[in-house]
Amino acid sequence: MKISYNPETDVLNIYFQESPVEKREREKPDRILDYDKNGNLVRLEILNASQGVTNPQRVEYSVILPNPVTEEAKLLSLSDRCAFMQLPLEERRRILAAQTEVMVEHYEQDTE
Repeated sequence: MKISYNPETDVLNIYFQESPVEKREREKPDRILDYDKNGNLVRLEILNASQGVTNPQRVEYSVILPNPVTEEAKLLSLSDRCAFMQLPLEERRRILAAQTEVMVEHYEQDTE
């Protein structure tokens, strides 16, 4: 992905891929969407960007990496949740404390 802003023309472009544009749609008077021949979004163009974007010269991004799904990390069904609530309080606290440690490690490694 590539982002460019031209302060002289006040145009912000977000390029999602490098493909020839086959179709162009004006979503709103100041937003133009470009698509490739397969209908995939190629670019979002925002005209008069300084009026619609808080600060078009500032970019923040984050990358969310998928974690390998372990047996414990799978989503819990309603019956699993009910079973968890039936556990003794100390056992629930132990499980939650272990999950908290994993989350703390993740956020400590996050440089954002």
